[in-house]
Amino acid sequence: MKQFEFTTLKLFLAVADGGSLTTAADKCNIAIAALSKRISDLEASAGTRFFERRARGMSLTPAGRALLQHAREIIYGVERMQSDLLLYSRGIHGLLRIAATASAVAEFLPQELRSFSDAHPEVAIDLTEGTSQKVVEAVLDGRADLGIFLEPVAGNGLVTFPYRRDELCVVVPRGHHLTAQARVRFAETLVYGHIGTETQSSLSQKLMAEGGVDYRVRIRVGSVDAACRMVHAGLGICIAPRLIVENYRDCFSIALVGLDEPWAARQMLVGARSKQGLSGAARAFLRRCVGAGAAQPQRHSPGPIGRAATAEVSCAAKDLSHEAKHKGPPPSYDPVFPNEDPETTHE
Repeated sequence: MKQFEFTTLKLFLAVADGGSLTTAADKCNIAIAALSKRISDLEASAGTRFFERRARGMSLTPAGRALLQHAREIIYGVERMQSDLLLYSRGIHGLLRIAATASAVAEFLPQELRSFSDAHPEVAIDLTEGTSQKVVEAVLDGRADLGIFLEPVAGNGLVTFPYRRDELCVVVPRGHHLTAQARVRFAETLVYGHIGTETQSSLSQKLMAEGGVDYRVRIRVGSVDAACRMVHAGLGICIAPRLIVENYRDCFSIALVGLDEPWAARQMLVGARSKQGLSGAARAFLRRCVGAGAAQPQRHSPGPIGRAATAEVSCAAKDLSHEAKHKGPPPSYDPVFPNEDPETTHE
């Protein structure tokens, strides 16, 4: 088998992502006939077919799906190398790529990134947002060093550690009937019109699964901020992470009611493809995130939310809680990277 060319792998990836020769040819600025020959030569060299040709496009064969994973790793690896070298030429020593859910970005990451940047000003940070599934895919594909997402994401294939916990609540206009109760069941909210967020988010998927046909979304918006504005205007109620909407209580005429469901307690995870392949900067940030999660105070809310949140703390997080209590690392055990300098960012 001949050695694969980097350009050919990029063309293969374009066809796989676009689903057709026409789309890929337009994206790569190459003639369709030339692209088709490149793909055919690639298949001939490997001795197997990577695509099923159909009238409406091209789909990957099992061999094609295997090559796709390797091609992405190679291409993103080369792009990362080029980006890192460019940063070094500008006096920046290292790049940390993070993919995270919108709730993680809004609730917790700013303080983590601030403290990390203060300790490591020479490291540039590239932060992208996405759903939990998209975050996991970004880490698996090599587009991100670390991912922060909500569990569970089935078959995520990552090495994960507990990060932070939050809980969902019901956001209603001030004076709403539901404010007469400290906590309500989700079924009690279904008689009211809901303000929903993006359908692909883990929260929207969960609400649709729990509510079924009774879950009525009057207006769908793109963020929790927009949802709170809709509630403020009296257009409905919404289910949202408590730590985010608490920031809007003084800005909008809204009230928060506890959601009395076991699934209202949510555990965030921080994950990587492997610990061994992480850069020094990624290792330092991973350790910081796990330590912050262990130090997060428990919410002493009554009912299933408080119990579920307590049950989510793993052994690794409990070990790191020693650091929060005693202002220093455990004397002989680091559950993330044993026997390493906690703040090193060298490669």
